[in-house]
Amino acid sequence: MDSPQINDFDRSIVEREIHNEVNSVLQSGGIFAAVLGLGSGTLIAALIAVGLIKDVLIPGIMAITAGTLSLVLYFIARAGKMNGKMVYWIFIPYLLMPTFLFILSHFFVDGGAAAYITGPFSYLNFFLIVMTGFLFNGTLSRLGGWLTGAGYTVSYLLAAGELSRLTGASPIVLQDLTAAPLYFFKASMMVFTGYITASLSVHFKKLIVRILSEVNEKQSISKLFGKFVSEEVKEKILREKTGVAGEIRTIAVLFSDIRSFTSFSESRGPAQVVSHLNRYFNRMVECITSHGGVVDKFIGDAIMAYFGGVTPLESPCDSALEAAFAMRTALTELNREWRERGEPEFENGIGIHYGEALLGIIGSDERMEFTVIGDTVNLASRTEGLTKEYGTPVLITGDFYQNLSENLQEGFISLGDTKVKGKEAVVRIWGKRE
Repeated sequence: MDSPQINDFDRSIVEREIHNEVNSVLQSGGIFAAVLGLGSGTLIAALIAVGLIKDVLIPGIMAITAGTLSLVLYFIARAGKMNGKMVYWIFIPYLLMPTFLFILSHFFVDGGAAAYITGPFSYLNFFLIVMTGFLFNGTLSRLGGWLTGAGYTVSYLLAAGELSRLTGASPIVLQDLTAAPLYFFKASMMVFTGYITASLSVHFKKLIVRILSEVNEKQSISKLFGKFVSEEVKEKILREKTGVAGEIRTIAVLFSDIRSFTSFSESRGPAQVVSHLNRYFNRMVECITSHGGVVDKFIGDAIMAYFGGVTPLESPCDSALEAAFAMRTALTELNREWRERGEPEFENGIGIHYGEALLGIIGSDERMEFTVIGDTVNLASRTEGLTKEYGTPVLITGDFYQNLSENLQEGFISLGDTKVKGKEAVVRIWGKRE
C-alpha cells in the first residue's frame, strides 16, 4: 500500500519558504550594503575633494558601484524576485568587483593592480564567495569560486611586473609579496572555498528540507491519530514512525456497542443525545488509550479499537482485556452518576478477537484515514454482536483466549462453538465467569 503522496507538495512548500527567507535576508542585507557602499563612496569623494586623501578614486568608484548594486538587490529582493537567473545576474557582478578594481587600477592607478592586490580587497573575494552560501545555490557558489580564482590570477599577472620591482624588505616579506606560487595558491583557495561553500549550503538545505519534512510528517501523523491515542502512544508513533505504511500486523481488535441506542435516541432531542454520547465516549476512550490501545473509529454509537501493531505491547491481549474491564467499571460509575441526576443509563457489549489485520492509511485522494481492515476486524465485530445472544457483556474468541495470561484466562469460561456471519468455520466463544 502506498502512503499518501505528500512529499512533492511538502517540498514545494519548503522551497517556497526558503525562497521567501532568502529574499527577506537579501532585502535586509541589501539595504545595509547599499548604505555602506554609497556612504563610503560619498565619504571618499568628499575626502578627495578637500585634499585629505588621494589616489583612491578607483576604490571610491567601486564603493559607489557596490552600493548601487546593493540597492538594486534590495528592490529585487523586496519584490520577492531573487530567484532563478536573477541570482546570477546580481551576484556575478558582486563576485567580480574585486577583479574589476584590480583591472581598473592597472590602467588608471600608479602602481597598477599591485596597488591593491596584496591588500584587504583580495580577501573580499572569500567573503563574497561565502555570501553565496546563503542562497543555497551550490552551482552559484562553485561558479563564484572559479570566477574569483580566475580573476585573481589575471590580476596577479597584470601586477607581476610592478611587484617584481619591490625591494628593501626582508626576504620573507618579499617572497610573500612577489612569489607567483603564493598568488596561485590563493587563487586555488578561492576555487576551493567555492566548492566548500557549495557543499555546506547544499547540505544545510537538505537538512532544512528533512527537518521541515519530518515536522510535517509528524503533524500529518498526529492529525491522523487525532485525540484517540494516549500522549505516550502518540509520541512513540511520532518517534519511531511505525505503522504508517500498509503492513500485516497481529493485533487485538475490540468492538463495543451500546444496547438499545436507537430507542434511546428516538425518544430524545439531538442535543441531549450528543451530550450523553460524548460523555460516554470520553470515558470509554480514556480506558482504551490508558491501556495502550488506539481508537480506530466511532461507528454510530459503536467504538472500534485495537491493541498492538502501531506500538509494541508486551501482551496486546492482556491490554485489550484490561481495557474492556476498565470500560465496564467506568460505565458502572457513569450510570451511577446519571442515575443520581435522573438521566438515562447505558448498557454496552464488548467483543474482542486476536489475529492478523492490514494496518495502514486507506482512502481516496480527497479523504484518507489510518485504520485496520481484514477478517480479524470483522470477527471482532461479530463477536460483539453475540454478547446480546449470550447475555454477557464481554465475549472473547478462542484465538484471543489462547494469547491471554493464565491469570486472566482463569476468569473466563468456554461458551462453546458458534457460527458467525461471513465465516464457514466455527468460532469458540469465551465469556467472563460470574
